[in-house]
Amino acid sequence: MAFDPDYVIVGAGSAGCVLANRLSADPNVKVLLLEAGGRDSSLFYHMPAGFFALMQSGKGNWRYETVPQPGLDGRTMYFPRGKVLGGSSSINGLVVSRGNEGDYDRWAQMGNSGWGWTDVLPFFRKIEQCADADPALRGQDGPIPVSWTPIDEMNPTSRALIDAAVASGYPFKKDMNEGNPFGVAQMQGNFAGGKRISAAAGYLKPALGRPNLKVVTGALASRVIVEHGRATGVEYLQGSEVKRVMASREVLLSGGVVNSAQLLQLSGIGNPDDMRPHGIGTVLDLPGVGRNLRDHIAVSVKQLLTQPCSLLGTLKPLAMVKALGQYLLFRSGPTSVGALEAWVHLNSRPDLEFPDLQMYSVPLMYSDHGRNIIKEEGFQLVFNGCRPNSVGEIRIQSADPRQAPLIDPCYLNDPEDLRVLREGVRAARELIAQSAYDDLRGPEYAPGAGATSDADVDHYIRQNAITLYHPVGTCKMGHDAMAVVDDRLRVHGLANLRVIDASIMPDIISGNTNFPAMMIGEKGAAMVLADA
Repeated sequence: MAFDPDYVIVGAGSAGCVLANRLSADPNVKVLLLEAGGRDSSLFYHMPAGFFALMQSGKGNWRYETVPQPGLDGRTMYFPRGKVLGGSSSINGLVVSRGNEGDYDRWAQMGNSGWGWTDVLPFFRKIEQCADADPALRGQDGPIPVSWTPIDEMNPTSRALIDAAVASGYPFKKDMNEGNPFGVAQMQGNFAGGKRISAAAGYLKPALGRPNLKVVTGALASRVIVEHGRATGVEYLQGSEVKRVMASREVLLSGGVVNSAQLLQLSGIGNPDDMRPHGIGTVLDLPGVGRNLRDHIAVSVKQLLTQPCSLLGTLKPLAMVKALGQYLLFRSGPTSVGALEAWVHLNSRPDLEFPDLQMYSVPLMYSDHGRNIIKEEGFQLVFNGCRPNSVGEIRIQSADPRQAPLIDPCYLNDPEDLRVLREGVRAARELIAQSAYDDLRGPEYAPGAGATSDADVDHYIRQNAITLYHPVGTCKMGHDAMAVVDDRLRVHGLANLRVIDASIMPDIISGNTNFPAMMIGEKGAAMVLADA
């Protein structure tokens, strides 16, 4: 029997899984969900500590690379993005973060009606199952459980960060996600019962039994079909076969910051100068497509330990076998929880209303996105600037959808971004110097005690900073000449086409982007249903 969908969703990531669930909740609405990646069938997608193995293997990942970055001494940067059911929510570090209330009020002040903090809060609450929190601010019965490690069960390096921050005058926050996050807190993660609860696990899996929802994996969208000023369907590749599917109501793009912009350009929607060199005619001149790329860039201070309390011991072959057995038999042990337990939000300047640095403790030293484990007992304080000024872009380099686009985040193009990270190094060193670390603190491994001048620290940052995997903004929401969607997420100038994912953020939020992407999915679904 033919399946003729009302809605075609492109991308089963953090927002796309939410959309698929909420739209198909009406049995009279048919939804087709297309995902370029495969199913989240590997154990590592569901084991909270599996993200190290996923990062090292590149499984479930587009494995993008940026163009060389002048601000990072010409380095080409690894730029991972999820390519699996659940998208990046299936491979990330399981951090539950909303940013702060000022982020969303800023969106509203930019002219995006209905996107202020009080507007988005109900949609954040719809996501969460967050016990022991203020029910006015945190959801109690959503599909994604929120957990945190009790302080007395934390790794000693995580406990030391909390004690050091309090001793330095930072307030201890019971809940970092309630408003202004300035201070130190336990980190919150989307895991429960020893399992990662990705957008696929929380939203998509419960809906898979619905006869009005069809999920197609291994389906690489190649073009939005546009007829007479309206989106009518999607063309996609499955293996070597070109297929097309028509949508009787709307096409919803949830491919994320790279793929939604790429698909629009492949469809002739964007800046003609980006498309013309590849023989793609202009369907709609929309110059903002692919522009406004913003991302958090991170660096760490690495510190040797005087006692063996890092996670290094758990990575030895016998210990890994034991931990895996413990996990498979009892859903317990070191692989059953997230490795990130404590974080601090701080100001790089005293005059700021909201923090512009976030820092968290990792009880292991590594480089190259966890692909290189440093085999010495140590920990690292990893930090990023929360509101970078540097703005980049994404442009197709071929009409072939299988060829990755050019990704140019323009990291550290703005000198203020470098200043904020330099302050992060100073703040991390000041925290590690507190007495809370006295029983743990060995020599500084990196940047190293010799790196004292601004020039030394800047060189270290340029040589070692990496993405923190929070790119946003390439299909930005707004009403100016560079906006791609309006504040109901409809693509300007075309009917029946919306973008609903983190690419619509007009500016980057001050935290991790997984929960905000799901919030956009919740709010976008409500808009689609209301407008129907």
